[in-house]
Amino acid sequence: MKKYTADRVTILSSHDRDEMVRLLAKVGGLQERMWSAALAGTQGDAPTMNLVLPPLNEVFDLHTAHLALATRHLPRPILIVLLTTAALSLVLVGVGNGRSERRFPLLDAIYATVLAVALCMTIDLDRPRQGIIQISSQPLADTLAAMK
Repeated sequence: MKKYTADRVTILSSHDRDEMVRLLAKVGGLQERMWSAALAGTQGDAPTMNLVLPPLNEVFDLHTAHLALATRHLPRPILIVLLTTAALSLVLVGVGNGRSERRFPLLDAIYATVLAVALCMTIDLDRPRQGIIQISSQPLADTLAAMK
């Protein structure tokens, strides 16, 4: 369990793709070994089996959920629509300013800034291992430290 947790911490904190792939393959083998050990240790003892197997299964499910979240991104068409509508809205602001023959530089700047920040945050949240907003692996590291 300690090795499994240590490998998970390394996977979550690493930016080296080759190392991550190697550790993911290793984690799969560790999951099989832990499950086999849990089955062997609780065989014939239903109450212990009910105490050990569900939490172990939850650990494996969390790993699967983390992998799914790490590989799932905004579909390209949605990203294109977001960027296109943002550009179109800025064009419409410019056309509106031209037609009214008045300029509102402060309002235009605020609108453009808010729009840019919203788009940047959306794209940044879509990539949790890159950018400004990142998911911390500290809770898992704290769990590993508590195991020692």
